Amino acid sequence: MDNNKNNDPNRLVTVAIHTFDRAVDLKNTLEEEGIEVKLHNVNLDEKVLASGVRVRIRERDLPRALQVIESPETTSSAQRCVLLPVDFGKYSLKSVKLGMEYAQRSRGRVVLLHSYINERHTMSLPFGSDRYETPEDEFKSIKKNARQQMDDFKQMLVEKIARGELPNVKIETKVAEGIPEEQILHYAHKYDVSLIVMGTSGTNRRRQNLIGSVAGEVMDACKFPIFTVPIGMPDVSLADIIHVAFFSNLIQQDLISFDRFARLFNMRGVEVTIVPVVDKKDRRLVDQSLQQLLQYCRDHYPECTFKTKRIAAKTFVDSFAQYAQEENIQLIAVPNKKSSIFSRLFNPSIAHRVLFQTDTPMLVVPV
Repeated sequence: MDNNKNNDPNRLVTVAIHTFDRAVDLKNTLEEEGIEVKLHNVNLDEKVLASGVRVRIRERDLPRALQVIESPETTSSAQRCVLLPVDFGKYSLKSVKLGMEYAQRSRGRVVLLHSYINERHTMSLPFGSDRYETPEDEFKSIKKNARQQMDDFKQMLVEKIARGELPNVKIETKVAEGIPEEQILHYAHKYDVSLIVMGTSGTNRRRQNLIGSVAGEVMDACKFPIFTVPIGMPDVSLADIIHVAFFSNLIQQDLISFDRFARLFNMRGVEVTIVPVVDKKDRRLVDQSLQQLLQYCRDHYPECTFKTKRIAAKTFVDSFAQYAQEENIQLIAVPNKKSSIFSRLFNPSIAHRVLFQTDTPMLVVPV
């Protein structure tokens, strides 16, 4: 948070970064709603920059501005899409159900995605004349089986919708050859999705699996919000979630991350615990920034209750896990910065470590 302008509701916050044309369109849309907008990093007379135009508004207008930007009236139906990677395991239904709930709330649709591996490509030897290849008939069988599984899975969902067991939303299906994380990223960008909902193994995975996790790979490379659903998560609906932990970096972008998280759920009556995750050693500055964020949330989300919890950095994951169990934390919201495979190997982010050591679902909002 900006400590030089404490509690100033008129300070500017960057709500989006677009090309010039898109930034101007967004500016016009917001100003029609009475929200003052400033464009930065662009020569407005010559329009010389094609990208990197910052759309900035007053902090006090942020919740209303984001509501306008991401409302069903503003967002096209093509963008109101939830991507649901599935492997047809018995736990796929849990993440699909939550994804369909969100799609119904946003008046969107869901896309079920299943990827399969073509062993002709992945198992071919690079040298020598004796190469292993999957016989063509066997490959066709793998492909056909994947499509049949998807058809059966969709039919099961349609029947559950008819019985009132699942929300009535439009369902599309995609079956693709390739590595799961690559296909998830491809289709997320293709459909410009509003959310990815995917299952994880929760506490069944340990630190040694951080590198190979599909969820971890997607989390690092994806610009879209990701909702992770652990295997061990209780069978609940979005409406059942009433106690949330919000991990904060204590920077302005957290305001946008929190607002996006807030509109995913019905926040009335929800208790939010703000947990600072920072490297700052100056406790006074951390406390000051934390109080600014706390006051902002209380002012703009009066339907919720807020409190804070400081957790020692050295024992953060273990201490938080104990706290989450004692306080019945039902969801973790995490603003997440992209990181490389090397930084995950030597200094895994909080989001990665929590992902693999808890059965609590997590909403990861990219910063």
